[in-house]
Amino acid sequence: MRSVSRFSPSCAALLLGLLVPHAQAEQAPGATLPPQLRPAVEFARARAADGYEILLGPSRPRAPEIAAADCATLYARRLELTRAGLDHRPTFWRDPRHAGAVFVGAIWTPAFYYLPYRAVAELATSGADAARQAELDALRHSAARQRCFER
Repeated sequence: MRSVSRFSPSCAALLLGLLVPHAQAEQAPGATLPPQLRPAVEFARARAADGYEILLGPSRPRAPEIAAADCATLYARRLELTRAGLDHRPTFWRDPRHAGAVFVGAIWTPAFYYLPYRAVAELATSGADAARQAELDALRHSAARQRCFER
């Protein structure tokens, strides 16, 4: 007899579709949660959102509305976002933790579990990078509209 050990993507999407309404049902106005269950429900909601993002891909970031600010404020915010976007992390295979996971994995197999975790974590942070880039583009557009580049 053959046993199935993995879920197909369609099965995973079906499971997420069944679980998320139950996690969102607690948001009803009359629903009250015992205090000891609130962290578990928050965790389930966050993991369901992560699951949707992994299955469907990150959503398209929306450019924020930039209030009429002076050029110095726009420049300071652009500088802050640019510095936050600098990535000093090593690439996936140049990371010494991966070499360690492969080395230890040759002796103790669960060490290989770190490799897909890191790949999924990188995928999750790519959405934040896209949102930061969208805000940076909106700031640049606002600065150009105000002609901040002229002295």
